[in-house]
Amino acid sequence: MKLLRLFGAGFSMSLRRSIAFRVNLVFDVLLAFTGLGTAIAAVLIVFTRADTLAGWSKAQFLVLIGTYQLITGLRTTFIDPNLSWFPETGIRNGKLDAYLLQPASSLFLASLSLSSPLQLIQVVLGLGVLGWGIADHVPTTGGFVSWFLLVVAGLVVTWALSVLLACLAFWAPKLQLDVFYHSAWQLGRYPTDVFARPLRILLTYVFPMALIASVPATALLRGPQLGVLIAGVAAAGGAAGLAVLAWRAGLRRYSGATS
Repeated sequence: MKLLRLFGAGFSMSLRRSIAFRVNLVFDVLLAFTGLGTAIAAVLIVFTRADTLAGWSKAQFLVLIGTYQLITGLRTTFIDPNLSWFPETGIRNGKLDAYLLQPASSLFLASLSLSSPLQLIQVVLGLGVLGWGIADHVPTTGGFVSWFLLVVAGLVVTWALSVLLACLAFWAPKLQLDVFYHSAWQLGRYPTDVFARPLRILLTYVFPMALIASVPATALLRGPQLGVLIAGVAAAGGAAGLAVLAWRAGLRRYSGATS
């Protein structure tokens, strides 16, 4: 409960800062519409020449894009504002020192204390596209529940991957993998079925981008599969545990930027 109160207080402070610059809201909305519109336009163009792509229909692709947009919006709202700049501000500039002195989890403070509330527009747009995709074929209750659980698992994996990349700064402060991470993230907007088998295995088991959107969308469209659901929850738990261990190992190595 203490962490939830801290999370709520941090979000409230971030929201007040964001609405102080109202012009930013206009630009954020325009950028969100532009990015999502480009993705949807590409899908619509493809399906003017084909009825399916790798077994996915146009409506199913829209469900996939909506799910991807939803998780991307939550990532850019709650995770990126904290961890995107962690190697620079946390390690080299000593902001982590202040976190370590606070009576709360340093991992929570470093990864979830800040937010960018205006990015929630991406979540709203994602839900809109998702509703468009399922308009003609409403999924079952089990499909909705499985989709929700797998989306939560995908968010946990997203957070864990961001923490693991940030933890590399404890050993190599000047190493920048943001370009690689964001490039790999873009692959999450496509079903894994469109990729060759080696890349599909990589995106499923090594760098699990499939869990971000493809797996939840499949569960929503084709119904729940107990094995997939268990594997998704297990992957989220394992990734979170690995992130915590990496953070603790990094803190043992950290000597303080101000020391």
